[in-house]
Amino acid sequence: MYAVVNLGLLFTELPWRQRFAAAAEAGFHRVEFPWPPLAPDEVTRLVREAGIQVALLNMDAGDLAAGERGYGNDPRLTVRWRDQLRQALDLARDLDCPLVNVLAGRRLPGLDEPDQVRCLTVNLRWAADLAARYARTLVIEPINDHDIPGYLFPRVVDVLAALDELDHEAVKLQLDAYHVAAMGDDVSRAVAAAGSRLGHVQLADHPGRHEPGTGDLDVDALLAALTAAGYRGGLGLEYEPTMPSAASLRAVTARHPRLRPAEERPV
Repeated sequence: MYAVVNLGLLFTELPWRQRFAAAAEAGFHRVEFPWPPLAPDEVTRLVREAGIQVALLNMDAGDLAAGERGYGNDPRLTVRWRDQLRQALDLARDLDCPLVNVLAGRRLPGLDEPDQVRCLTVNLRWAADLAARYARTLVIEPINDHDIPGYLFPRVVDVLAALDELDHEAVKLQLDAYHVAAMGDDVSRAVAAAGSRLGHVQLADHPGRHEPGTGDLDVDALLAALTAAGYRGGLGLEYEPTMPSAASLRAVTARHPRLRPAEERPV
């Protein structure tokens, strides 16, 4: 397992163009981010100049600040969604990024929920075939419906059911410890339930969504559960820092040495 810095929540005190280098300067050489407000070719250039790797990127999910969280469930936007998915896979290929996160969307008024799930499933099946041709993996993330009311897949079991329906090796689960805890579910049990279907993991404490170690999240128990599940992927540090980002990362890694970059971990 290896630590990954999320540039959507960390280093937000800096303009987007400076965040890639800032992560590297803080000692972290793997990053993840939502669909960035920069041209894809500029993102590629900045990543290469910083000498970092991109572990995961999100496809466009709409206006996040306005509360949007994806639109693959909206049959009126299928053409747009598929075009954005292609763009995300193109960027992932150019960055040699293995994972693309696809948000499910919020429930739409005036359209039956089963129809929305059906629309999303059809889109994901199409997208999974395309991702396989790109040699990339899609991940689907449950997001708690307290922070984001009406989110289509608020629990891990909702995503696992979708994965059962899709039955495609190019689609896996992205598990965010904060969202799992916010739904009142046990994070370690969620990891065990997901097993080999885990594609990516993110860490933030609950309550508050701040640094791991500031709330109720048992980081050691979570890491033990991930080890038992055979997980060897990224640990995305996707939390809202309570201090400047570089200082926050130092505090987190001092408290939890296993979250340090690999070259800094104690032997």
